[in-house]
Amino acid sequence: METLKVYETLASAEASVAWIVWNNHLACTFGRFLDEPSMKEIYSDPSHVYANSARPEGIAKQTAEGYTVSGQWTLVSGCELADWFVLRCLVISEGSPTTLGPGANLKLFFIPKEDVEVIDTWHVGGLNGTGSHDIVIKDAFVQERYAVDFDSPVAIDNAYSRLPIGCINAAGCAAMALGVLKAATDELIQICLEKVTPGKSPDLRDRAAVQATIAKSKTLLASRRAQLHNSVEVLWNEAQQQYAFTDIQLADVWAAACEAAREARAMVSEIYAVAGTVSLYKKHRIERAHRDIHAILQHGIVQPHWMEQAGMAYVGLTPNAAMFRV
Repeated sequence: METLKVYETLASAEASVAWIVWNNHLACTFGRFLDEPSMKEIYSDPSHVYANSARPEGIAKQTAEGYTVSGQWTLVSGCELADWFVLRCLVISEGSPTTLGPGANLKLFFIPKEDVEVIDTWHVGGLNGTGSHDIVIKDAFVQERYAVDFDSPVAIDNAYSRLPIGCINAAGCAAMALGVLKAATDELIQICLEKVTPGKSPDLRDRAAVQATIAKSKTLLASRRAQLHNSVEVLWNEAQQQYAFTDIQLADVWAAACEAAREARAMVSEIYAVAGTVSLYKKHRIERAHRDIHAILQHGIVQPHWMEQAGMAYVGLTPNAAMFRV
């Protein structure tokens, strides 16, 4: 829960910073699948920064000594800062499928920055500061020990390494969305305290729609934050006791995360509307919050199909998305 608080706090100040920290954390969670010497080699330096892409946009050709990796990955947040990259590839070997689809062999590859070229492609509105450029790798050799998948054994068993990657990642994304909403709410309140409307129109703080929006937003923040933290706390307690997670427990986190993110986006849009013309100016946090939260919600980890997966668990069916339990 402390991590969720960090994401929310950072996002309330600068969403791009929170996004980089969140992505760095995801790249670190993938390290659980490395053998212990490789893990220590890659993660022992506390000054290192990590970037990742779970999009299988690369090709890894298997050789006798390891793999030769090539590809171009999109939306690699923090790539200009990263010392190591964790990148997903389609593995090509004798007898294996050569295209994505059923039976495709997908692995994550740990690759140092020396083998990576950053392409200047990130020219956007929301999350502009994340530097989520494309990266290119050409025929980089990767040792076998730096190639893992989600079925690889976990080298160090502890409560943290037992936590599921997918829904915990979704919870982090939702926490950032709540942080952006908090920033927009606080800014609207500040504008109400300072802005005087010329003419006979009522000041912003005297308008019923503005008052209701602020009350609604603060209530949404408190309720969605509580649900999100409570659902993650259940998983943390189970992980500490070495218990297996149930689909219902996982569904609770997926559902809490997706709904918190979705409602936060809708609430920021409502704040943007009632704040008036100040929302148009980049110097106001509401304008930036509006751009950032719509960018955050484009991530696949909080898309509507995860709510459908959670619903399957609630009605006694077996969720079938690959990342539901990972």
